Amino acid sequence: MTDFKITQTRLFEKLIKKLSKRYINIESDIDLFIDTLKTSKDLGIPLGKNLFKARIKNSDITKGKSAGYRLISYLNFVKKEITFIYIYSKSDLESISEKEIDIIVIKTIIQSE
Repeated sequence: MTDFKITQTRLFEKLIKKLSKRYINIESDIDLFIDTLKTSKDLGIPLGKNLFKARIKNSDITKGKSAGYRLISYLNFVKKEITFIYIYSKSDLESISEKEIDIIVIKTIIQSE
């Protein structure tokens, strides 16, 4: 994935800002995930429609990846771009449904136009 550009939606940036008030190391945790993307092709669990859900360790808590963050990303092969769409902490939200992901993606597309 080294030749893919990584972008973030406005929603993703807002969520990072909100989460960073509780988890001061969130940006470095995401940077570590980006570094692993450069050497690995693992974007996480495929959700369909070029969407992926990745598990990211939260270094502010000591429970490992299972209690960390979940990052929803979109892989655009044409633009060679990975877009980070949504992030949440497992301690805040146990899981996210496919319908909720669809709503988030639609909102993101509307906001980017």
